[in-house]
Amino acid sequence: MSTDQVIEELLELRSIRPAAIQLRTCNYSFDRQAIKELADSICQHGLIQPITVRPMESGFEIVAGHRRYQACKLLRWRIIPARIRSLSDKDAFEIQLIENMHRMTMDPIEEAEAFKAYILDYGWGGVSQLAGIISKSEQYVSSRIQLLRLPAEILEEVAQKKLKPSHALELVNIEKDKQTLIAKEIMNGDLSVNNLREIRRKMKNGTKVEQIFGFDGMLDNNIVGQETTNVFSRRHDSKSEEIKLLRRTLLVLRVSLARLDMIIEEAHGKLRSEERAEVIGELMQFRLKLHSMIDDDLKKIALLKRTKA
Repeated sequence: MSTDQVIEELLELRSIRPAAIQLRTCNYSFDRQAIKELADSICQHGLIQPITVRPMESGFEIVAGHRRYQACKLLRWRIIPARIRSLSDKDAFEIQLIENMHRMTMDPIEEAEAFKAYILDYGWGGVSQLAGIISKSEQYVSSRIQLLRLPAEILEEVAQKKLKPSHALELVNIEKDKQTLIAKEIMNGDLSVNNLREIRRKMKNGTKVEQIFGFDGMLDNNIVGQETTNVFSRRHDSKSEEIKLLRRTLLVLRVSLARLDMIIEEAHGKLRSEERAEVIGELMQFRLKLHSMIDDDLKKIALLKRTKA
């Protein structure tokens, strides 16, 4: 069977297995609630579009339609409509990718992982070739792959759409111990892409992040620029002012926590063993109090946002 030939048949679900090379490898893929909702829709309207499979040595492997397959399994179907195509690993991967991009079912990190796999892990083509296949720009493909240089906790925020890819991309070349702190400020709505670029420029020129944000948690307008002044003054009602003050307090607490961690690390290296346990124990107690204060501050901010809405 050539790659352009298609056979449509009813296949037993037990003869079908998920793709060995899958695009969606993140923990939040195949959300159970989404599968249940799809199963309910299929139960009511039927399976409108057959899944696509390819023949293997034993049975068939899914090329496109993993969620439909999971939904039909949930419905305890015995057979499922399928399109059978003879495809290489590369062709099957490209079809999966094109379908998921077209349906917009992948989050930015899943896209990044898929692009990296295609270009770097399997070596099936370069950035320009992949960009042409998925009808995106070369910059789009390259930028997605660059996101994977960020720590896991920031990638999760991007995947859950709490942090925009454009913002996250500006964090890539910032010192790793500062990335999470700045990411939290972005999610609080206080920093724009232009702010981040200015911060990056100043840090590259030797300005410390503590100088940029200030010990009291206020951004230095001479460093970040006039745009930040507009951001901090755009709301004038009392709850907005209270939220801003709480955010300033939050930043002070986070900076204090970071500095305390540096002291704890120094104590590990410099104190004798008989002194170390007692000193570090006291510091860890103080660290727990700081964490508790941060949690309380976050709860107050969330409550004010809800009552303000």
